[in-house]
Amino acid sequence: MGKRYRIGVIATHMDGEYYGRLLTHLHKILREKECQLIAIQAADDDSGIRALEHAIAIDIIDAWILILPSSRPAFVDELFESGKPIVCVGFQSPDDEVGSILVDNRNGMKDAVLHLIDHGHRQIAYVGHMDEYDLRQRFAGYCDALEERGIVLDDRLVISARDNLLEAGAEAARRLIESGVAFTAVAAGTDFTAFGVIDTLREHGRMTPDDVAVVGFDDTYDADTFDPPLTTVRQSHEALAQEACRILIDRLSGGRESPHRTSFVPVQLIARQSCGCKKALVLSSEEMLSLRQTLSNLRSTLQRVTINSIEMTEGLIKATEDTSVHISDLFWSQYHWGCLALWEPDEFGRRQLVVRQIFSRRGDPLPPIGQAFPLKQFPPVDFLPPTAEFGGEDIVLLHPVKTEMHDWGIMTLAGPYDPVNEWVADDLSMQSFTILAVTLEREALFKRNRAMADKLEIVLRTTSDGIWEWDLEKNRMEWNIGANSVMSRVAESLTDNPLSLLTLVHPADVKKVEKAFAFPLPEGRRITVEFRIRSHEERDIWVFGAGEVIRDSSGSPVKIIGSVADITEKKESEARIIELAYHDALTGLPNRVLFQERLEKALERVQRRPGKLAVFMIDLDRFKFVNDTLGHQAGDKLLQQVADRLRVVVAEKGTIARLGGDEFIVLLPRLNREEEATELAASLLRNLDRPFELEGQQIYVAASVGTSLYPDHGADSDTLIRYADLAMYHAKENGGNGLELYMPSLGSRNDERFTMETGLRRALDRGEFSLLFQPQFHLATGELYGAEALLRWETPEGRQIPPCEFIPLAEETGLIIPIGQWVLEQACLACKRWYDNGHTSLIVSVNISALQFQSDLFPDAVRQVLRQTGTDPTRLCLEITEYTAVQNLERSIRILKELAGIGVKFAIDDFGTGQSQLVLLRKFPAHHIKIDTTFIRDMMEQPDDEAIVRAVIGLSHSLGLTVTAEGVETEGQMHKLRQMNCDRIQGYYTGRPMTSSQFKAWTKRLNLAPQ
Repeated sequence: MGKRYRIGVIATHMDGEYYGRLLTHLHKILREKECQLIAIQAADDDSGIRALEHAIAIDIIDAWILILPSSRPAFVDELFESGKPIVCVGFQSPDDEVGSILVDNRNGMKDAVLHLIDHGHRQIAYVGHMDEYDLRQRFAGYCDALEERGIVLDDRLVISARDNLLEAGAEAARRLIESGVAFTAVAAGTDFTAFGVIDTLREHGRMTPDDVAVVGFDDTYDADTFDPPLTTVRQSHEALAQEACRILIDRLSGGRESPHRTSFVPVQLIARQSCGCKKALVLSSEEMLSLRQTLSNLRSTLQRVTINSIEMTEGLIKATEDTSVHISDLFWSQYHWGCLALWEPDEFGRRQLVVRQIFSRRGDPLPPIGQAFPLKQFPPVDFLPPTAEFGGEDIVLLHPVKTEMHDWGIMTLAGPYDPVNEWVADDLSMQSFTILAVTLEREALFKRNRAMADKLEIVLRTTSDGIWEWDLEKNRMEWNIGANSVMSRVAESLTDNPLSLLTLVHPADVKKVEKAFAFPLPEGRRITVEFRIRSHEERDIWVFGAGEVIRDSSGSPVKIIGSVADITEKKESEARIIELAYHDALTGLPNRVLFQERLEKALERVQRRPGKLAVFMIDLDRFKFVNDTLGHQAGDKLLQQVADRLRVVVAEKGTIARLGGDEFIVLLPRLNREEEATELAASLLRNLDRPFELEGQQIYVAASVGTSLYPDHGADSDTLIRYADLAMYHAKENGGNGLELYMPSLGSRNDERFTMETGLRRALDRGEFSLLFQPQFHLATGELYGAEALLRWETPEGRQIPPCEFIPLAEETGLIIPIGQWVLEQACLACKRWYDNGHTSLIVSVNISALQFQSDLFPDAVRQVLRQTGTDPTRLCLEITEYTAVQNLERSIRILKELAGIGVKFAIDDFGTGQSQLVLLRKFPAHHIKIDTTFIRDMMEQPDDEAIVRAVIGLSHSLGLTVTAEGVETEGQMHKLRQMNCDRIQGYYTGRPMTSSQFKAWTKRLNLAPQ
């Protein structure tokens, strides 16, 4: 006797003509070889069970048979990585090292279509499901046959069916007929598709084969008894099973057969009447015997299904008699041994399977209740019944127990394979898994309800809320102790008369309470009302009342049950919160929200009674200096003193608000004359020009003031504020410490620029900038090299400002210096996180502007960022453009050498768009060249661009520089660059820009993916 093996079979179903036949042959063959078969049902769409996602039984299975794609990619990857023999049946393996056994679908369909052509047909339609490997191969065979006989493929004759079943075939046939395209024959992807086609043709008065010949594929049990008998292609399930078992046993026994070859099982064309071969149904003695056997099997199957239906009903009755269910009441078919293991966490929070129910109808050994198993070592093979051991008559079935909402665990069953499963897809016994999952969910719900009831009882005993019940039929109220406690400040006691409560309600709230309880009470409406109870103390009591209407079977309300709570403290807290929501916490001034409301109301008033109003935007000119030199506490004190001086000037004439930072805004709601605005602004500037006392020192700050007027400059609040803001920044540009009145000419010239510049000046402080990271790959190995940090700006309104718009403005205004410093800091922090997460070789690339690079402090700034972030200098690559590099050549070389000396790398960015002085590269201590995306984009169509790219790569390599191609968006570009020996690539084809967290998750998936 040879070595015995445990073979795992994973399939989406365990029954039906395909899966059922295949499993029968696998069990028979493995039993003859004294092996053990463990079948794992991976999915059942009707039960809501998705593709298998758990790495079940991996440690105890010696080899695997996968029948059609049936598991999540992560599980399949884990199977492949286990190193155990695997064979894929009915589909092409996704792993080159794993063999596949396929039916010769392509040649089988080709023979069937050639057969139709030999009958004289040339207008042959194809109807089939296109989403499965087998069906795509069959369609390819259809195309092969047409091409071999010189028939041009007509796309109008190709009809895609939604699945492989009869109804889908009928629906596809209706679409074919309605299209009006002439056809004389149909090749169907499956027999069931063919049955649907024939039925539909008959409904439209087109008989088979007289009007339209039809062929199918599979040779199902119904094929030879259908009217007319179906010409089809027969595939041998036994041959599939034999080949799968042969390959696995050979590999387990140390055979030398290549593990990754693809084997094709031949098929046979079975000609019957539907193609026109036989005009009359004349059966041979062998065909008659086969037909009788088929009918006998179908009768047995029908009888068995009937019995199963009765047993399922009885089991369901037993299962629902109590709040819990036992699996022995549900699994009443051929299975005589069962074990239900549910997911439970261990002491470390890891998921494990714990045995919770067991049964054996023969008294066989069973695993102890409560015993835990790691998923990879489940099922409990040491406790399986003797008939399920190696060479035994039983199969072992594992089935997930889950609903769409919850994954409960795994059910293990042992028993002889039921012949019914060869004939009927979705055997009724399989519905037990659905019933089990639902009853487990019901059981959990009952426990939750019981726990909720217990908690409610405790709450009722301990809560300070009061409970009341209004009997509508008797018109009587009941109050518990809590309700009387809530009303304890009221001298009058509550009675059973509902009106007794109304007499205690504050007069201003009586109508509100009456409305809440007004009849008729709409069904589904919950009663909620807040009101005050008159108190004999100094203040009233705020009360929240809530209730639900209870109705009888006819829908009429019979009582209302509710609660009452003292919410006085809550209402007082709300008042305090409102105060904080509308005022600045530091200065006590109104905030932006309150200012906006007051401005809106002022506009409504001047629109009703025509007049003018003014808005002043105020920004301190030297506030940042105070913060940087004396600290933020001193800055806060300065803001408080500024607010006090603004109050003195504005007084009762208008509203002052703090917008944030060192920005204030003033509203004068009505101007008697326009000069009042100028006079107020001059007074503000004089008061702010006087010294402030801070930390024992006299501090001088000035202010820039911008003014807009209604209706001269705008008719709405947003416009007036924006124009005042633009005018204020214009005052700053003119040296500060002054007033600027908004003028239309100023807006028309500089509106957009000022708006962007205004936003740009605030964007860094407001955290509106973010970094995205676009991956860069080694082209030769496919390994991740690093990522380029890309700056993005999103305004508070959600607008994405393109870098090509704001970067030039930032450089023009000098804002690129602090922005660039922020980008460098954030990129280095991200690189340090990558390093700490195990990505020790990744490089982060940062673009450096010309203004940054020209600063004498630039090398020190880079070293400081590296030191503060703890980033290895060799992990940083600074990218400068050609134009930047050739400006002040000697200085550029000095800076490059200084930073290269500590390990920082340099890349010449957008190479080819500037001077492209390659001869100068010999003088630069640069490491990389980045070819501009414009050359990469057009090189596939423009020979000149291809020649430039090839030349740059060759010359760069001769100078010892590596080359990165930017903007790679297609596979063709990647292959072309690989042929040119380009070192690295970057672009949408290999990875779009992503946030730091997305990049982290992406690299994690990249590391998990098979190489």
